[in-house]
Parts: sequence; structure tokens; C-alpha cells
Amino acid sequence: MRRRLLVLSLVPILYTSTVWADEADIHYRKGLQLRKDGKTEEAITELTEAIKLRGDYAAAEYSLGLAYKGQNQLDQAVIHLDKAVKLQPKAGDLRASLGLVYYKLGKFDEAKAELEKAAELRPTDASIHASLGTIYREQKDPAKALTHLKRAVELDPKDAMGHNGLGVVQRASGSMPDAEKSFLKAIELDPKRAEFHFNLAAVYRRQQKVKESIAEYEKAIALDPNLAPAHYDLGVMYKNEKRTEDAVREWNRYLELIASKDPKEAEGTRKHILELGGKPAR
Repeated sequence: MRRRLLVLSLVPILYTSTVWADEADIHYRKGLQLRKDGKTEEAITELTEAIKLRGDYAAAEYSLGLAYKGQNQLDQAVIHLDKAVKLQPKAGDLRASLGLVYYKLGKFDEAKAELEKAAELRPTDASIHASLGTIYREQKDPAKALTHLKRAVELDPKDAMGHNGLGVVQRASGSMPDAEKSFLKAIELDPKRAEFHFNLAAVYRRQQKVKESIAEYEKAIALDPNLAPAHYDLGVMYKNEKRTEDAVREWNRYLELIASKDPKEAEGTRKHILELGGKPAR
């Protein structure tokens, strides 16, 4: 009889737990839909409620972390993404998301650690290798940057940004022919990205391919007239080619774009224009 009473006494507890679990799922699904609809604040409320009802809800922690990331509340994003990772340590996508938030926070060691683990768990995920390549590039580790960026474009050969990123590292490493190939591939995949033409122009400039360099700088500016560095570099190219009026025009445009942002650079540019006999625009 005593044993029968014990079993019966557990039934309400199990039933209540099931109800809470169902309610947690309801809040979670609402949160997902709200986030999809761009209603991030409401999504955060629903996802938080789901976690209150089920403390080990990795999917809700992950979605809540992404919601906070979308709101640029990065510290809160880390808290919830880290909880999701602890609940599912072998989920590479969770670790990758956490690593990217660490990166945005400037915590590069933590970012690399999470992304390296993510790469081990998801070795064929091009985006993870691309992210690692970018971080290692910014951390002045070209060897590791090249390893990951090459792997990224192998896995996703149609990723124009991936080829561009690889080209940037190859150029910085002094491998101009390889950089040229990478930037040409990026342009083939996405010909309307001004930065790709700008990067290729810089390679041609270092290779002393003057005509090709000028053509690519001009394409970059046609695609993005506000790309200030392209105006400056093109001005240098024109000056070297004795095209003084063209050089003054480009440096004046550069001056207009950067004067309020960088007074020191603007003053130097005015001097360059005056040295050519030109009149600064401002």
C-alpha cells in the first residue's frame, strides 16, 4: 500500500513538469517567430520566459543570445551563448556564434578558442574558417590566416568575400601574383563590389602595372564615389603620370570626403594640392 501511495504521489509532479515543458516550448516558438518578424524586444521576453520554465533549454539560450547580439547587447549575448555551449559543448554552430560575439567585443583570444573548437566540430564549414582567417589576419598571423582562408575558399569557391579576404592576406605577405588571382576571382563572382577593384588596383600598383592600376581605381570610384582611399591613390597615380589636373581633382574629392573626419590628413592633402599648383576645395 505504501509503495502504491508513493507512485501516486509522483504523478502530479510529473504532470506539472510536462505542463511546464510544454509552456516553455510555446514561449520558445513565439520567441523564434517574433525574432523572425523583427520584433526583437518581444522575442527576448518570450525566450527569457521559456528559459525560466526550463532551465536547461539550450536552443532557447542560443536564440536569446542571438537576439541580444542583434540588439548589440553583446555582454548579454555572451552570457546566453556561453550557457548554450555549456549545455551542448559539441555543437559547433553554437561555439561559432559565441566566438563571433567575442570577436565583436575585441576579445580575440576567446574568439579564436571558440572558433578553433567550432572548426574541429564542423571542419567543412567554410564560414568558420573564413572567420578564423579574418581574426588571424588582424592579429598579424599570416600563416594561420592563409591556412584558414584557403580552406574557406576550397569549401565555398563561390564566396567572393572569401577570395577577397584571401587576396588581402596574400598581398600583405608579398605574394602579388597569388593576390592578383584571388582579387580577379572575387571580381568575377561579384563585379560590382568597389573594394574588390580597389584591392586589385593596389596589387597592380605594386606590380608597376600603371595602366591596369588606374583602370581598377577608376572602376572602384565609379561603383562607390565615396570610397575616399581610392580617390587618394588614384591622385597619386595621376601625379606620377604627370596628369596634374586629374591628380588635383582626385585629391580635392578625397579632401571633401575626409576633411571633417581627419583634420591632420586634410591639411597634408591641401599641401599636396598646392604643391601641384592647384586650389584646395576646402
